Amino acid sequence: MKVVLCGTGWRASFYIRIANLLPSLLKITSIYSSSRDRADEMRKKGLNCVSSLNEALDTDHDAVIVATGKERFYPLMMELGKRGEFILSETTFLSLSEEERAELSFLDGAVMEQYPYDPVYAAAIEASKYLGNIDQLMISGLHNHHSAALARVILNLKDELPKEVLFYDFPSQITETGKRDSMIVGGAKEEYTRRLRLLRFNSSIFLHDFSTNQYHNYLIPKSLEIRGDNGILTLDGLRVVNSMGFHDYIPFVIHRDSVTWNSNMTISHITLGGKNVYVNPFYPVNLNDDEIGIATIIKNIVEKKSYRTIKDGVDDAILGSLL
Repeated sequence: MKVVLCGTGWRASFYIRIANLLPSLLKITSIYSSSRDRADEMRKKGLNCVSSLNEALDTDHDAVIVATGKERFYPLMMELGKRGEFILSETTFLSLSEEERAELSFLDGAVMEQYPYDPVYAAAIEASKYLGNIDQLMISGLHNHHSAALARVILNLKDELPKEVLFYDFPSQITETGKRDSMIVGGAKEEYTRRLRLLRFNSSIFLHDFSTNQYHNYLIPKSLEIRGDNGILTLDGLRVVNSMGFHDYIPFVIHRDSVTWNSNMTISHITLGGKNVYVNPFYPVNLNDDEIGIATIIKNIVEKKSYRTIKDGVDDAILGSLL
């Protein structure tokens, strides 16, 4: 797929890395930045970065990736829609008004929400088929639209909105253990808020549990619990009743080559008992889990398989705004 990349921030860097490592899957023909200084910096790195949208779109491309800041997102999406572009939206729709979301929901393209395709969560989604009728979900560790995207997939919510939402915010303290890019040893107490949301739908409930320091405190884990009438699945494994009537616990085993400081790298596959529930289609290319999820969406589009649309991204934001 040949693409124009709009944006030069840290999310845009995922696509640059994917294009470098998987050139047969993704080729960035130009990069658009509204900042001339930033465009100059990117050109010094050997990238074709321009500060004119028209110039960027003049290059040969199949799609346009939008990974801009929130303030430029809506007008750029509208402009690309008018031009009939196929859009890969990396930027969230969360900050937009109800009217703006409604306008963008008709655009042609995909939402680049990686978590349903992230290896660990994709394995859990695949393994959840053993649970029978699923009516309960708990997610801790992902915020707003990310958590909402998983909930909509796992509970098969489509565009359903909850009949009831219960909110509770609990301010607390815990020992600080890290920042975004480094560990803290012997840290002081840090203030944080635990944000609990319980959403009741027609035939299911969704418990969202997120702490404001979730992404940098090593004491607070990410967790997932899916309950069905056959059993319960977590990120550790599956608990079901087997054919002999006994309770059975089947663990997930993640087969991974290496773990670096800030990224889990080169996952090959995930097994549940003796069965593969996830196989990395890009192994042994050294992608982290976020990049694998993003690359999987691109691969699905190229191969004309199913992918989550712009409308799905809008619906993720509508549900995510309640969290």
